[in-house]
Amino acid sequence: MNKDLVESSRYLYVLQAYCQQGVIPDRKKVEAVEQPWIHLDDALMDYLYELMADSYYQAQVRNSRIRGKLFYTEVGKFIVDNIHYLKFQNMRSWTEQNKMKKVLEWGEAKRRDRETWMELLHEIDRNHHDDGFDKDFFIRLFSQEKDNELEGAANLLNWELLVRDWRESLNHGHRRIVENHIKARKAGFETNLRLLMDQMTQHIREKNISEAEASQAFDQMEGTWTETEFERKLREIRLQDRYPEIGEIVSRMGRIEDASGRERLTVAAGYSMKIEHSSGSDIEGVTIGNDLNALLPAELAQYGDELLGDAFIYKYLTKGLQTLRYKSEITKPSRKLGFVHATRKGPMIVCIDTSASMYGMPERIESSLISLLEDSAEKLQRDCFLIDFSVSVHPVDLLEQLHQQRLQKIGLSDRNKRMSVQERNRKEGLPFIGGGTSAKLMLDTMMELLDNDGKAYINADVLWITDFLIPMPEQTRYLKKWEEYKKTGTKFYGLRIISSDEKHENEWEHLFHKIYTIRYRQIRRY
Repeated sequence: MNKDLVESSRYLYVLQAYCQQGVIPDRKKVEAVEQPWIHLDDALMDYLYELMADSYYQAQVRNSRIRGKLFYTEVGKFIVDNIHYLKFQNMRSWTEQNKMKKVLEWGEAKRRDRETWMELLHEIDRNHHDDGFDKDFFIRLFSQEKDNELEGAANLLNWELLVRDWRESLNHGHRRIVENHIKARKAGFETNLRLLMDQMTQHIREKNISEAEASQAFDQMEGTWTETEFERKLREIRLQDRYPEIGEIVSRMGRIEDASGRERLTVAAGYSMKIEHSSGSDIEGVTIGNDLNALLPAELAQYGDELLGDAFIYKYLTKGLQTLRYKSEITKPSRKLGFVHATRKGPMIVCIDTSASMYGMPERIESSLISLLEDSAEKLQRDCFLIDFSVSVHPVDLLEQLHQQRLQKIGLSDRNKRMSVQERNRKEGLPFIGGGTSAKLMLDTMMELLDNDGKAYINADVLWITDFLIPMPEQTRYLKKWEEYKKTGTKFYGLRIISSDEKHENEWEHLFHKIYTIRYRQIRRY
């Protein structure tokens, strides 16, 4: 188990909730309700809530997703750094903690030895006088006599009380050291954080970069934000503008309609112009306007009078004539309740061809599409799996991988939860294996994910990214199961990336709901 991750988890939970929702979590609920054994006297948590309450950071996080991610990364690093510092202090005090255990193992003769326990109390007082240790209290406690014997020093309960107060003083000392460490570093940390946020904001504004592009590029970066690395990642993301098929595919993959509950209560709102039931008359009252069909008799009399005719024309043009007001002409708000059958969301499964034929531009297109798909899956909170295949197959949980990469950015990593992440490093791009392409292993893995250990997914979305120069499997069982998946609402899409001079027909076309094609020009080197 990663102890740093465990010790940082409650701070990161608060930080993530703040960055995602823009609302400061209730500290009493976070600490007192969920973990009542945790002390509220926590200098690091105090400083975290102080940061989140700052109006400058609130505006940055609430108004920009990319600045929220930067805030999470930089503050997360600060949290992890202080956890490491506290861990170092605990290691320094290992000898003292070990001594606490040995004290409780002393025999009765040693406990009664006044010189021995006085020396111990003086040592503890030297180290923890400022941390609330009360030496005089324990001197009086151990000095209690009965029949000229130091019964107070012989009582094991008194020694357990000493060790408990000793440990509390030690922990208080650690918190005080960490608090001083935070006070010494927070000014420089906040200056650097504001500088990074201002630099990022200015760069995005000057380069006219959209929020979505910036967010994807930042997720692909490693560590601290720099303009050079950001621009390098952005060039890959902007392939989505060059090839709009990428955005269209991700939109199709991320369907969200009728997605919650077995049945969903819907409310249709609008306006109604119907007369109420059992209404005695359609007339509601008198108003002004220029509807000649609803004129009051007095207005008609003016029109027939030679002297008042001009006044009638004036009121008609200015919509000042007195007219009847009808109920059937009054629009009233109306609602209609109904139940709509809802469907649960299945996973998104992406099968990426990593054979030798997909080097170069296809590799960059694949990477850009995966980045957009990760972003979409995270927003929609849908499972998203990647299967990279050529002569072998490597399944990856994309959202778990994204989570691990964010932990690595702030100096943490939960290795127990990694799912082939070590085989997919962003610095190296997609794990291109080379060689030929075998569809059988990939189909087996894809269908295994769709079957979900016997609890078959429905309404899944499957995407193949390849040149489709793949031999069609001979076994009919694949095709039979393929049709079964379609009947349960699973959609199959394809992205065919081929060179501009490729002439081969795609024999997989009839199995997919839609296959998009991107043609690129190969750069020939002589």
